[in-house]
Amino acid sequence: MTFMEVAEKTIQSAVAECDKHLDRIRKAWQRLENTFPLTAEQLDKADDVLVEHIDQFVYRFTKLQDAMGTRLLPMLHTYLEENDRPLPFLDVLGTLEKYQVIPSLMEWQFFRNLRNTLAHEYPEDTGQTVQALNTLYEQWPCMEAMYVHVRGFYLARQTHEL
Repeated sequence: MTFMEVAEKTIQSAVAECDKHLDRIRKAWQRLENTFPLTAEQLDKADDVLVEHIDQFVYRFTKLQDAMGTRLLPMLHTYLEENDRPLPFLDVLGTLEKYQVIPSLMEWQFFRNLRNTLAHEYPEDTGQTVQALNTLYEQWPCMEAMYVHVRGFYLARQTHEL
């Protein structure tokens, strides 16, 4: 199997994984509609159902971000450049920005930093957690649009090549 065939299979697998995360994030986001913006007091007094919806939202966002960053975007780079030479991830992002696969390297970095903040939740700092959750809830449509665009870019390229 050539590296291009491996790239295509990996992209297809990553898209399927990301689509699952997207579906579940959308459901959690809708369930949280009346909760946001969240306050520290609301989070401290949250019942199990609300905590489960928030956890699902954060978990799936984290998984989507990870799948895109570790599998989808690097393999899209390989696919577009027809080269499997390893590069620093910032170079991969720069190339994908040039091809207009992602809107901007800075937007990706924003969501990566937000993901990292949410992954390292500190129970004693409810204010920071609430701020990160509110930011995620507010900015989610941009992340969703980024993924949908990346997926559409690949599918359009694939259709063109048939």
